[in-house]
Amino acid sequence: MTGYRIPRRVAHVVSDADHDLPEAVFLMHLPDGTPQVLHGSAAWIWLMAVDGEEDVAAAVAHLVGKVRQEVADDVESFLAELVRQGFLEERGSPS
Repeated sequence: MTGYRIPRRVAHVVSDADHDLPEAVFLMHLPDGTPQVLHGSAAWIWLMAVDGEEDVAAAVAHLVGKVRQEVADDVESFLAELVRQGFLEERGSPS
């Protein structure tokens, strides 16, 4: 498993919610990036990754009532896309 962190030049705002999980996360590359919005499970994946969850796919599977294998490919693909877009960094990579 890979750990993640928020890159230094990424600003984020987590929407307020009436329950434990937010409905959206707003991300932007500073100083002049285009704002991006992650909704629902996309927001949960990003938050779990930056909160240090060791196995994001297992945590997402638990939330949605599935087994890890059912969601792992999609979660890991989405995490890789967030890294590619610069909204996440793998821990240990230069910032």
